[in-house]
Amino acid sequence: MLARAENVINASLLAAIAGPAYALVYWMLGQELAALEILAASLVMLLAPPILRLSGSIALARDLYLSALFFNLVWLSWFLGGIHSPTASWLLTAPVVAMFLGGPACALAWLAMSCVAAAALWGLPAFGLLAPPLPEGPVLDMPLLYLVCDLGLFVVVLGFVLLFELTKTEGFVRLQSAMATINELAIRDELTGCHNRRFLLGLVEREKERSDRSARPFCLCLFDIDFFKRINDTYGHGAGDQVLRSFAQAVKGEIRASDAFGRYGGEEFLLMLPETPVPDALVLAERVRIATAGLRCATGTGAEDGGGHDAELITLTVSVGVAAYRPGEPSAHTIARADEALYLAKALGRNRVQCHESDEGLPALLPDSRPGAEGGTGCDQLTGLLSRKLLRERLRDAMRRASGNRRLVALLLLNINGFKEINHALGCEAGDALLSQAGQAIRQCLRATDSVGRWSGDEFIALLEDLVFASDAQAVAEKILDRFGLPLVVGGRECFVTLAVGVALYPAADCDLDALLRRADSAMRGAKRMGENSVQVYSGDWAQPQSERMALKNGLRDALAQGQLFLEYQPQVDLATRRVVGVEALLRWQHPEYGLVAPGRFIPLAEETGMIVPIGDWALRTACLQNRAWRAAGLPEIKTAVNLSARQLKEPALLARVLAILRETGMPARCLDLEITEGMLIEDLDANCALMNQLRQAGVLVSIDDFGTGYSSLNYLSELPVDILKMDGLFVRRLAARAGTGTDGGSRDGRSYALAEAIVAMAHRLGLNVIAEAVETPEQLADLCAMGCDVAQGYLFARPLPPAGVAAMLARQGGVDVEAGAGARAGANGGTAPLVLH
Repeated sequence: MLARAENVINASLLAAIAGPAYALVYWMLGQELAALEILAASLVMLLAPPILRLSGSIALARDLYLSALFFNLVWLSWFLGGIHSPTASWLLTAPVVAMFLGGPACALAWLAMSCVAAAALWGLPAFGLLAPPLPEGPVLDMPLLYLVCDLGLFVVVLGFVLLFELTKTEGFVRLQSAMATINELAIRDELTGCHNRRFLLGLVEREKERSDRSARPFCLCLFDIDFFKRINDTYGHGAGDQVLRSFAQAVKGEIRASDAFGRYGGEEFLLMLPETPVPDALVLAERVRIATAGLRCATGTGAEDGGGHDAELITLTVSVGVAAYRPGEPSAHTIARADEALYLAKALGRNRVQCHESDEGLPALLPDSRPGAEGGTGCDQLTGLLSRKLLRERLRDAMRRASGNRRLVALLLLNINGFKEINHALGCEAGDALLSQAGQAIRQCLRATDSVGRWSGDEFIALLEDLVFASDAQAVAEKILDRFGLPLVVGGRECFVTLAVGVALYPAADCDLDALLRRADSAMRGAKRMGENSVQVYSGDWAQPQSERMALKNGLRDALAQGQLFLEYQPQVDLATRRVVGVEALLRWQHPEYGLVAPGRFIPLAEETGMIVPIGDWALRTACLQNRAWRAAGLPEIKTAVNLSARQLKEPALLARVLAILRETGMPARCLDLEITEGMLIEDLDANCALMNQLRQAGVLVSIDDFGTGYSSLNYLSELPVDILKMDGLFVRRLAARAGTGTDGGSRDGRSYALAEAIVAMAHRLGLNVIAEAVETPEQLADLCAMGCDVAQGYLFARPLPPAGVAAMLARQGGVDVEAGAGARAGANGGTAPLVLH
């Protein structure tokens, strides 16, 4: 739209230049009337930019310009002799200019008008209806006029094309800049400005491939800011954030342009040094350590913040672990060895650089007294995690620290259920790959300060230190189980894995290291007896009640059978008309014991147990019945959006079930919008594209949900057959967070606005509508309207409503009087949800 607005201005500039020049030519030829008409038409064309500025309507300014241009050409052609006049060919310029100002549809309309004008110029004299007037003044030199007109036509058309091509190029430059902003935000850690973990690991993987091809060495350095948790607890998270930023800037000042540096997690940072042997890596790491020791970070509580006293200065130190890449090994193994070296650096007193013992380096930096210093004992060769021996050493150290600081240590023993059957079915090689993936999945669920290793064949141990409450350990265990609700991909096949988790806590009475391990094992066996994906915390008398998680998991089937599930609907509002055009169906569970259970608590459990498939069918059927009930009550037609889960998407009969529910409920396919998150879509891109194509061929709309939070790569977007892109609420909330702060001139001038605007522009370029989620403030709404967003939903318009609440909104905006009656009471929740407006 901006490009077309600029095209209107460019066209007016051409009229300002070319109009007087041609008027002068006609004046010199003695045709004063024609010259005056050209000047008058040019003046009207010059009114287009002010009209555009005052009205904000590109269409109004464009049509004013084209009408003046068209009138000018038709009048001149008629005045100079009709269809045989030298200006008749100029009628071609109207549709050409219309193409640049308004697109193909506009060009076709003006082409039709030009054809009608040409037919009139020929037909009126030919049938004797009306003859062109003879121009007054001297006899025209027609060959000269033909030459002038032909040259003018070529020059003007060329001028239009060049100016409009320039405008289009500038538009693409802006789009490229916006895409660069998106890419920059996708690869950067928002707090520190350095690379984020995902992008950094990708760089490491590419360097590994280059190293395997060319045998070039490279090293990894893992940094951990010493006592960072104490800084956070003492001075607050604001001071902690400032420490992270200062450290990142200090490292950037010491490394080379070819090095890759980023935030690995929490207070840990990873540095990749391409083409660097161990001795050089140790020298550079030591340089960073010294630079860090010289940093002084203000706590932010001084007089400048109104604290009334001088700000304290925080002194920083950093521990560093260095490991060299070994040709052919997974990059995760190299990182694990750097982590081992880092752990040893912290165990030996912190504020030091430590190299992994089996790498070549400077012998003086490798202490002989290191526990387990024999080569190869610190890293499990299959998974790259800590070995059994090093796990015992870390556990011993953690128990000693826990006895001193009175904080809890939790030992989680995780066992893969039915691994022997998986190994037998897929083969030993696939079984090894599954173990490696399972280990990395567990690692990703833990803090950077936690330890995880392979304990035995299909068992892993996670060691959690510095816990305040015993419930913290169970929360981490359940987070791991939630992660395993998603499949692992082994040999191109998806494999769902369940775990049994035993938890043992220390300090505890009569408990040493071996006793703690036995307790974790006993709890894990108790979890196995409870069923798949279960957690059991060790209790001496085993009188501990079943966890809430297990109660919810077991209650899901009863919830569906006993009508405990219900739907609420959040309205979606068209931003141009401010009318409700759709609703999103949201699943709710009213549990008889736990009350209203949040979807985030029970939907992962439904995924694990497979109950999400029948629950999803029920939700889809219920939403379709409710949509039909609204329409039967005389309310305006709207679309209903229903979310699809990962497990539903993998069901081979999903398409048939969706179409059967549409037939059964009588809901038009055009009113159903199926929402699928971007992460789920690209797990199996080809199969999902085929499914979405079939859904769209049946008339069903398909949306990408939570866009922008799953995958930073945007190349797949052009391949996905979808209709709607739902911008995640994260981007909308950032608009509000930055608005009015004065740090960047308000939201509209900030990066947050630029990113959201780029998403909207990109979606429109791809022919997609955009729905913004979580709109809560008028400032957010104003920004979304300014950037051209199509639809929005959020608390600013309405919270999720029962069916009757939606019906009331639709009735108010449509002027419909919905009476209580059988048709209005055809609620969708088993026929019990009323639709009537009271």
